[in-house]
Amino acid sequence: MTKSEGASSAGDRIDLLDALRGFALLGILLVNIRAWSGWFMLSDIERNALAGGADGTWWYNFLIVALFEGKFYTIFSFLFGLGFALQLSRLQKRGLEGVAIFRRRLLILLGFGLLHMSLLWEGDILALYALLGLLLPLFWNWSDRKLLTAALLLILLPIPGFALLHALGIKPDLGLMAVGDRLFIALGGDLAQDKTWLLREDWRSFFAWNLSGPPFRFGGFFESWRIPKVLAIMLIGLWAGRRLVAGQLIADRKLLTRVMLAGLAIGIPVNVVYGLVGGLGQEEFGRGFAATVLYAIGVVPLGLAYAAGFALLWRSGGAVLAQFAPPGRMALTNYLAHSLVGIVIFYGVGLGFYRSIGPWAFSGIALLIFALQVILSRLWLQRFAQGPLEAIWRRLTYARRRRNDEPLAAR
Repeated sequence: MTKSEGASSAGDRIDLLDALRGFALLGILLVNIRAWSGWFMLSDIERNALAGGADGTWWYNFLIVALFEGKFYTIFSFLFGLGFALQLSRLQKRGLEGVAIFRRRLLILLGFGLLHMSLLWEGDILALYALLGLLLPLFWNWSDRKLLTAALLLILLPIPGFALLHALGIKPDLGLMAVGDRLFIALGGDLAQDKTWLLREDWRSFFAWNLSGPPFRFGGFFESWRIPKVLAIMLIGLWAGRRLVAGQLIADRKLLTRVMLAGLAIGIPVNVVYGLVGGLGQEEFGRGFAATVLYAIGVVPLGLAYAAGFALLWRSGGAVLAQFAPPGRMALTNYLAHSLVGIVIFYGVGLGFYRSIGPWAFSGIALLIFALQVILSRLWLQRFAQGPLEAIWRRLTYARRRRNDEPLAAR
């Protein structure tokens, strides 16, 4: 990218994308910390006690569902598709086999994700990004109209899909969660103690929980219709990446303003109702179907509105928003560090605060974790070009396999 490709310099654009990635990382942390803290494993009485009463529980659940849930991994998915367009364009300009390098990069990311999901925390999203990212080259030559049409259809697919599976009597998770239960028992777990299992202090119990987690996670992807939604947002990101390469995105304030206003107009009222319904995971068909419809219609517009608003504020509030850039440049390292820190603070193999801290307190802990990551990321990047895991990822991606003393990338 060159300075002639729009109103802002290449450095500004990269900083903006890094900062937006860091912003998304914070939102994801605020959502994910509920799982590490054990919030989902509490009864209503226990939640009310920790939240300062029923009103505290209601307000926390409403705000996190209406304003955070799904919106920030929407931004991450969007940036993933946009990044694919940037990477492939740059690699092709350098005369390299861009698709081959991109696929190798994603296979390594898949390895990170599977290890994360199996050994640290079952809530990993990297494996899904890698698997869906492998499909992106298939869409590279699609027209803009085809990309956006396909994205819209994929976003709305959960609505008829949910009703169809219910009519056919098919479990939305395709039976994978039952597989996880059986695996957990085979590894020595006790389903009767699952709500307190993570308070156990022995590592064998910790790994029994985590090694049985992947079937639950992939079952959850199917149950929540996460797969078509994430692919749809990646396609939108691919469309946006083309415009960015052509210098027609960051400088197009009219487009960004339209996306922000339309996203807010659709997203806010729909997500307010979604928050009142209580989010996904309702077993009763009526509430579950309503939540699925609201999630499909409201989450993507509001997530894209957040991203567009962030970009619009970049010029005037760059000094403040730029603080998100260092952790965003080290997103892989910081994302995986979240799980590690969450385990240390909450699980029995760590400090054991699982199911004992209220939502406002553990949200404050999340903000503190991210603030420390801003500082540590800045200090690290003063000495190194990349985060530690990013450097390993890059090294593995571009490792030179020689045949006849010639690098693979040059062939």
